[in-house]
Amino acid sequence: MKNTVNQSHIRSINQRVILDFIFQSDAISRAELSRKLKLSKVAINENLSSLLELGIVKEIGVEQKNSVGRRPILLQFNKEYQYIVAIDMGNEDTIFSLANLAGEILNKFTIQVNHSSSYPVRLELVKNAINVLLSSQNLTPDNIAVIALSAPGIVHPDDSVYQANEQFRNWRITELSQQIKKSFSTDVLIMNDVNAAALGEFHYGAGRFSDSLLHINCGLGIGAGIIINGTLHEGVRNSAGEIANFITEVSSPHPITLENQINIETLMNRIHLRAPSETLAALGQGKSFTFRDVVCLWQEGDFFIDRCIVDIADHLAIAISNTISLLNVDLVILGGEYASFSSRMLPIINQIVEKVAFCPIPVVCTELNYDASVYGLLTVARNKIFEQICNQNIREYAYPLTRQG
Repeated sequence: MKNTVNQSHIRSINQRVILDFIFQSDAISRAELSRKLKLSKVAINENLSSLLELGIVKEIGVEQKNSVGRRPILLQFNKEYQYIVAIDMGNEDTIFSLANLAGEILNKFTIQVNHSSSYPVRLELVKNAINVLLSSQNLTPDNIAVIALSAPGIVHPDDSVYQANEQFRNWRITELSQQIKKSFSTDVLIMNDVNAAALGEFHYGAGRFSDSLLHINCGLGIGAGIIINGTLHEGVRNSAGEIANFITEVSSPHPITLENQINIETLMNRIHLRAPSETLAALGQGKSFTFRDVVCLWQEGDFFIDRCIVDIADHLAIAISNTISLLNVDLVILGGEYASFSSRMLPIINQIVEKVAFCPIPVVCTELNYDASVYGLLTVARNKIFEQICNQNIREYAYPLTRQG
């Protein structure tokens, strides 16, 4: 029995290595696979047979190079084998996207969800949006391998507990995931939005040349995604990176946290209460204004809003400097809504980091912006699909993940 288990495990490992290598190749022959992976031709053929039968790997014809003798048949990853729906709920507007297994987004749109919307309304909105995505490519739920969700807060899949700030609790993520799974008869994956964004930047964005990084999402909420030596660090209770609770001031009766000091709600309140009349007039005094209005006025050179952004950058720089000294990563990426102010904030943050961090490193702006979490979800979902195909008995979210390209 022991030998059977060991042989099965070795076979699944070899199959995963082969699948990953074909995924990263444009086209490759069996002989080249054998040579590069240092596996026998027998092992290559045995592991390929089931992948070809499933259809996730396909034969695309013979090699066109001039050669003596029989020309080898080329193999290619079938990116249309199945599809992934990725939904990011971490921003003001919820992002819905449909992609193939290569991470190519086939359709994407955003929907603004009112903060007061009830859970039943949100559930119907999500189900309708998924159906729109499927219809756009003439797909059915059978074509979808995974529906991946990212949301702020901490998800505990084992005990179905979702911890989040008040503005996100109406999503009821664990219940939402169960009802989506039932409606579409498809696996559902849940992930923290900042962790997903960190993986997105690591595989496709500003962190693709880095081994260890910190991704800071700052805006509606504040959080950090941590990747160490190519592996996402989530912590024992999935709460690693919750820098929102960093204490910035000890006062009575309650300490002031980083999130309470600098998030969008605090910024908007400060503008309402303290902005000079000319700033309020430019925002439409007596009328409600949005974060986008604030960004536009800052771009026009409003002095008061600029002072607010400088204060936010100062507080954020201290948190980043402390975290750099603790984790010793090689890159920090700023994402979230406040990336809109990156041209003002990053010089301030980098100057403070250079002065106080034990080993200063660059702090750069996101390259993927609001799509970072989506690309992270696509990477994790593809990994889940590969693991299911190769039958490895490991936990649901396995890291490190194969980088594309």
